[in-house]
Amino acid sequence: MFDLDKLSYRAYGNLVMVVLFIIAVLFNLFPFSLIGLILSIIQVPFYLIVRANMKEPIHAYGLNNCFVVTLLFFILLDICIKGMLVLIDLPLVIVFTFVLTALGCYATSTLPNYMYDKGKLFFGYKKHSESKYEKLIEYIKFNGIDSKLIEAEERLKQVDTQMYLFYKRKFREDKTFKEIVEEFDIDNPRIVEILDKVYFYMIGALKI
Repeated sequence: MFDLDKLSYRAYGNLVMVVLFIIAVLFNLFPFSLIGLILSIIQVPFYLIVRANMKEPIHAYGLNNCFVVTLLFFILLDICIKGMLVLIDLPLVIVFTFVLTALGCYATSTLPNYMYDKGKLFFGYKKHSESKYEKLIEYIKFNGIDSKLIEAEERLKQVDTQMYLFYKRKFREDKTFKEIVEEFDIDNPRIVEILDKVYFYMIGALKI
């Protein structure tokens, strides 16, 4: 299976958008429903905009898991839209579509984290694992006062103060993504991007 974690966040976002548009079209072709198609297409950018501005962990436990949860949510949402178009008036369908999409933004952010806590993620991340940052976290855990680690931290601080602060909060102080978002008031995708850079910098500096 193709590993989505190897993609950049921009490439991943483009992939998700294309797949969701394809799902929207397929669900409304047989039988054809113009209103359903319009609603299904509009919900995709609305979902992405709301999701991007949420202060909740995004992609924290891998793009593979995020993709599956998002895919399942939109399949269920498109089924709901088809059913509502038959059962209730159009204005209510429109309202419910946007309400359900907004609620889905929260669900698709928090469900992977809940599943992580229960040890039930889809693609290999087990309970008590720290996903893609595990290697660095384990190294710090057993080598917290090692001179090699301290030197790497000092070099990181000299290279980029912001990256060092994020490193300190996440890897030294064990802050959650939500706590980091609230402290620095930066969008979650940007935080994940910075932490990824920190992780790869430190892995390279420590040669682990």
